[in-house]
Amino acid sequence: MKRIPLILVAGFLGAGKTTFLQALMRELKEKGVGFSVVVNDFENAEVDAARLRALGAEVQAISGSCVCCSSLDEFLVSLRDIDVPEDGVLLVEANGASDQISLIAAVTMRGECRRFLSPLQVTMVDARRWRERGGQNELEREQVLTSTHWCLTHAAGVNRLRHLAVREAVREIAPRAVETTVEDFAQYVRLVRSGLAVFAKESGLKAEEVTRLTERHQHHHEGERAFTSMRVELPFVVERKALEGVLAALPESVIRVKGLCRLAEIPQIPMSFQHVRPAAETWFLPLLNVLGVLPSGVVIGVGMPVEEIGVRFEGLAGG
Repeated sequence: MKRIPLILVAGFLGAGKTTFLQALMRELKEKGVGFSVVVNDFENAEVDAARLRALGAEVQAISGSCVCCSSLDEFLVSLRDIDVPEDGVLLVEANGASDQISLIAAVTMRGECRRFLSPLQVTMVDARRWRERGGQNELEREQVLTSTHWCLTHAAGVNRLRHLAVREAVREIAPRAVETTVEDFAQYVRLVRSGLAVFAKESGLKAEEVTRLTERHQHHHEGERAFTSMRVELPFVVERKALEGVLAALPESVIRVKGLCRLAEIPQIPMSFQHVRPAAETWFLPLLNVLGVLPSGVVIGVGMPVEEIGVRFEGLAGG
């Protein structure tokens, strides 16, 4: 049986995984490479799935916790059963809190994944926020550790010394991983799919290394550092300034908010929105060719005051 290339798109919350995946999908289409997509996220994976389906792709969404732990069985069943185009590849975006060591171990060793090649992992490295995650710095480092490839994101406005420092740190953590771009990675995937390139055995972690790391690995979703999430409802139409005000006023324990909305300024066009800490940046992107958008959001953090956050979002409807 000819095995299928499996591509994991990884990186911390807000590092740019979905943006990279959208661009990769476009590049693969141009190169004639077929693909299926699995996307995982806290609470409501449809937030990202809607953005990806806007490109005309078939996307399977797994909502709940991370596919490296409590959603692992559902994820592995999806990998076993999902239809992949002939001579195509499977693209997987795990949520930004995923423990990649645990995920790679499962994908490498579980029987549900026999039809796939050893995974390629391309990791988004956020130039602006690298190593500024506080108690989550170790998780971010381990997400890079299992990479075969990595891409520097959010680099605009970051000075040259910072670029060099981040690149040096990543190369020290994953010396065999290759820095790449969307275009170069898509070309590599095309060559792998066609059999003109093979997975370099020196890239990423070998199976025995994954086993060794897993044996002494402390899972990042346990104890006081564990990620939590909550779903919030939004009014059918909301003023942009009001939504931005609520997002900016959220407690420091919030790491990221993502969602779907309709802005009062342009209610006819559904939007996706992102809010990322620690810089408390918020941005909106139009969702073209997407119907049936129900305004809602997913708030992700560590030790969040759920009731307080809920009250803040309820105030949008009251306003």
